[in-house]
Amino acid sequence: MNESRKILISGASIAGLTLAFWLNRYGDKVTVIERSKTFRTGGQNVDIEGPGQEVIRMMGLEEKIEAKNTREKGVEFLGSTGKPIARLPKGSVGSLTSSYEILRGDLAHILYDETKDHCDYRFDTTITALKQQDNGVWVTFNDGSTEKFDLVVSAEGIGSSTRRLVMKDDIRFRYLGVYASYFRIPRDPGDRDWAQIYNGKGGVFMLLRPVHDQDTTVLVTFLRKQFDARDADGVAPKKMLRDALQGAGGPADRILANLDHDLDPYLGPMIQVIGSTWSKGRFVLTGDAAWCPSAYTGMGTPLALIGAYILAGELRKQPTHTAALASYEALMRSYVANGRTIRPFMLRLIHPRSRLGIGVLRAAWKGLSSALAQSIFRRFGGDTPAEQGFVLPRYEEQPCPSNREAVPVQIDDTSSIIRRDGH
Repeated sequence: MNESRKILISGASIAGLTLAFWLNRYGDKVTVIERSKTFRTGGQNVDIEGPGQEVIRMMGLEEKIEAKNTREKGVEFLGSTGKPIARLPKGSVGSLTSSYEILRGDLAHILYDETKDHCDYRFDTTITALKQQDNGVWVTFNDGSTEKFDLVVSAEGIGSSTRRLVMKDDIRFRYLGVYASYFRIPRDPGDRDWAQIYNGKGGVFMLLRPVHDQDTTVLVTFLRKQFDARDADGVAPKKMLRDALQGAGGPADRILANLDHDLDPYLGPMIQVIGSTWSKGRFVLTGDAAWCPSAYTGMGTPLALIGAYILAGELRKQPTHTAALASYEALMRSYVANGRTIRPFMLRLIHPRSRLGIGVLRAAWKGLSSALAQSIFRRFGGDTPAEQGFVLPRYEEQPCPSNREAVPVQIDDTSSIIRRDGH
């Protein structure tokens, strides 16, 4: 059994919070820093599928997530008049709605509440320098203080500043030709418990989703030939979004009128993060900082959950941090590669600029929602490429710190192959 480590996680993201949960369960001393002054609760609806659901079950969080379920019934596709022309109920092939449908902020808060009394959380804190030594890492923070850790993890997301300090030459971006913005607007009396998709003029894609009685979440994506790397943090100029929505039709005017409602919006390029390696010495990446698949894959949250679970498990299992980081990367590489499979031309297809293109796409939505198409896809669909043959490792139960009740992790050698339904 490895001795307890002192581990620093930079970024209170889903990946960072999940990692804090598992490291604390295994008895490590965990510090989590976050650049924001307060805990961030923004973000879109997230779906948790396949092995990600299994991780949630092992964490014992099913009931808490179900209590925060958005209750979304499925997705509707809107025609030129703004009325639904096709519908995919929850559970349909191609539907955006899963059984684990929750706001990113609500999921983050559940994870934070599970760990805040057992981990050292420091807000308004960033890393300005790291000095690696044989027996640890000296970290300098933005307040000038220094502290030594056994391991430093960046879970900061796409634009990770700490990654630039240590692994700048090991990471490249793959821009998908699309900018994305997500935020909340006030719920309208006419809003329904269905997600609604509208393809607007000029290649603008709009998705409105129910969350609760006060707000509706909005995702707007639009084509853009080039991107500025400085926008990777999600703070691109709002004028870019306003220009894209002008004259787009459908719900665009309503969205424009409420752009300032959300105090924590996101606007940035849709990119994938591709790293030649995910670690260097006692520094390691996880979540979007390591492998961002892009929002269009729907794999961001599942990969964050799975990656954090495996990283913590390997750190507990392997005799050294070097062996643990190598094993973590070996286990995650193929799953990540399959999970982020997406082709830019497919994105262009769902952002048609012409009236003809929009009409063709709407006809495709209608076809997908037909009983015949659903029957065919259900018969021949199967698991997603990311899930086919993926083995979720099992780590035997570890002692917990005395101030935290142990939650058993069930080991079941007969169910190590996880299918789409998580069983």
